[in-house]
Amino acid sequence: MSEKRVLHNQAVIEEAALLFRQSHFSHLHGAYAEGQRVAVIVDPCWNVDHESFHALISCVAFGHRRVSWARLPLYITPTGGNSGVTALVRLDDRGRALVPSLPPGDYRLSLRFKPAQMTPVLSRQTERLAAQGEEEEERRRVWRGDGEDGAILWTLEETEEGDVQVAFETKEERFAGYVVIFNLIDPVSKQARYHQELPFQPARTPGKWEAWCSLGSRTEVQGPYELDFAVVAPEGTEP
Repeated sequence: MSEKRVLHNQAVIEEAALLFRQSHFSHLHGAYAEGQRVAVIVDPCWNVDHESFHALISCVAFGHRRVSWARLPLYITPTGGNSGVTALVRLDDRGRALVPSLPPGDYRLSLRFKPAQMTPVLSRQTERLAAQGEEEEERRRVWRGDGEDGAILWTLEETEEGDVQVAFETKEERFAGYVVIFNLIDPVSKQARYHQELPFQPARTPGKWEAWCSLGSRTEVQGPYELDFAVVAPEGTEP
């Protein structure tokens, strides 16, 4: 991709992000916002249960421009006094995304500029064979991955004490004081079941920084989920 194409691509995405921040929608009304290079559209519709609704979100670049929308994360958060992410979807290569299930209410949108790699975690436990015996200890499961071009490593594990913990660590001093924002997303409804913001702090091992927390007991934290995370500076700008 040429430098001119990259700059143009970024300009369209940044304008779309600005339009999304200005757009609010609900179960009763959609949203439309238009700029110089792109328009964003949110089209809500009741689900068959009439207790939740879905929303089709589209980014339409003018002039038949080709834009690299694929895997850009779009956060859906409630307006008003509520906080936290309600749902998270990724745009496809045509700039579209479907939020399959939202509770009635008013929402706003936020587009992240970096593509997201949603990692499956906490898959369903396989049924134990009767021959294994009731007293046999359950196998502790661990999931691992990385981000920021390998600069940050993450681990989600079921501990021997029966808890589920998530941890992020880095050797890059530039991330000291930064905040890890992570979500566990229901792969079907795309709703966020767990949302945390964890600051990187000095680890016991010199030259490392870590951020971690417990999500609860294994019996309470039932998967499957998809893990998504972003690293932001204290003032809220991405590194």
